[in-house]
Formats: sequence, structure tokens, C-alpha cells
Amino acid sequence: MNNIKVRSNFAGTATVILLSFLLFYFPSMLAILSKGDEPWGWTLMSIIMATLYTAIFCINYFWLVPVTLFKNDRKIIFFLSNILLILLACSLVPIWFESHGGLPRPRHLVHQQLSIWQYLMSYVKFIIRDGIMMILATALAYALRLSKEHENMRRRELELDAERQQIELKSLKAQLNPHFLFNSLNNIYALIAISPERAQKALHDLSSMLRFMIYDAASAYVPLIKEIQFISDYVELMKLRLSGSIKLGCNISLSNTEGLSIAPLLFLTLVENAFKHTTNNGNGGFINIDIRVDGEWVACCV
Repeated sequence: MNNIKVRSNFAGTATVILLSFLLFYFPSMLAILSKGDEPWGWTLMSIIMATLYTAIFCINYFWLVPVTLFKNDRKIIFFLSNILLILLACSLVPIWFESHGGLPRPRHLVHQQLSIWQYLMSYVKFIIRDGIMMILATALAYALRLSKEHENMRRRELELDAERQQIELKSLKAQLNPHFLFNSLNNIYALIAISPERAQKALHDLSSMLRFMIYDAASAYVPLIKEIQFISDYVELMKLRLSGSIKLGCNISLSNTEGLSIAPLLFLTLVENAFKHTTNNGNGGFINIDIRVDGEWVACCV
């Protein structure tokens, strides 16, 4: 299970990195290829900005969003951290280019003298354009991380629900096994003095039933024919303890069960409670059990 989780996390990380590459580097590469006659500064700036977009995206996705929003719920730290990152990136890049000859210009403006207003506006456009791109990279990282967190929560809820159901099933089996075993042994013990042949058959049926409960019932599903055969054997054993005043009607059909499966011990509680709680109230008690297969449906009426 741990190896599966490690592989899943690795695949998720690789997918995120590939996605960031396609979103940020791929358009820059297309722009570079379409501007083959532009100065090398354009190529350098495209690579630098794509790297900054990717860095801000990855910092938010792998660290800032999960730590500041999901674990500690510190929205102010999240917003301040991103504002600082974006301002730092938008400040350092122009400063670096300024120390190396200024921001790249299109080829037709390389030798043209720019006014102070035009010079300042080129920096303002740079900051606005790339600042918006960095904000979008941050928003995308948040959206993807939020989606992943919701998916993880849903998976954890499903795992907890499945685990809870397994615990309830094991608890139910633990309650049924001793109760059923003691009742059956007491019935066989009483039958030995009356009819050893019937006691021998009852002991054989009990052995088959215990084998089913210990081995087959440990699975999530069992063949339907085994489950119905188990109920039939159980009813035969419980007949031994019925008084003559209680009428038993049993119609358990083994036909049309081929290829069908069912959760184990699904009907045992119903049938067991019928024998446990039915008493002769003076008018004559009765137990009616009807289990049949209709297509892909199983009907159990007790």
C-alpha cells in the first residue's frame, strides 16, 4: 500500500511539473521560434519570465497553498507571501536588464531614441503584463491544489467508510459464531441420547457450516449457492430445538444460483432471530422462511 501511495505521489508531482512546462515554457518557445529575427534579448527574457512563472506556480502548489491555507488556515500569510514574490520578481527582472542595457526592444525600435515617458511606459507595461501572469499562475496553483485536496478528502472518507463497514462485519461475525456454535452443540448433545444417527448427521452439517463461517465468510462475497446451502443446514440444525407446538414452514430454493454472489451471512441474523424469539403464545407459534432467486434478485422473507 505504501509503495502504491509513493508511486501515486510521484506520478502526481511529475504531472504537475509537466503541466507547468506546457503552460509557461511551451508558449515562450513558440514565441521565440516565431520571432527568429528579433534580438537575443527577447529569447532571454522569454526564458527568464517562463522560469519565474513556473517557480511561482510550483512554490504555491507544493508549499504555500498546502501550508498556509490547508494546514494552518493563514490566508494573510498566503496573500502577503505572493504579493512579496510577485513584486520581487517584477522588480528584479527590470533591474537586471537595466544593468545589461535595458529591456529588450523590437528590432525596429533598437536604434530609436525613446522619450522618458515611452521608457517608463515600457516598464509599466512589463510589470502589468507579467504581474498579471504571475497572479494567474498563483490562482492556477491554488485551484489545482484545492481540487487535489477535495479528491484526497473524498478518498479518505471512502476508505474510512469501508474500514468501518469491515469492523462492523467482523464484530457481527464475532457475535454470531459463539452464539451459533453453543446452541448447535447443545442441540446435538441432547440428540445423541435420542437418535445417534441424526446426531451424527447434525455434527457433519455443523462441521460444514463452521468451515463456511471461518473460511468462506472471510471474503467480501461468496457464491450464492453456498450461502443458501448454509442457511438450509442452519434451519435443519435449529429444527432440533423446536417444540412440537411451533410450526416451521421452509422453502429455500437452490435453483438459478449459478454465477451469482452475495455478501456472506447476510440472512443469518434474520433466520436466527426467528428461531430465537418465536414462542408458543397459546395459539400456536410459527416460523415461515422463504428464500428464492428471481433473475439477479434474491428474495428473503422470514
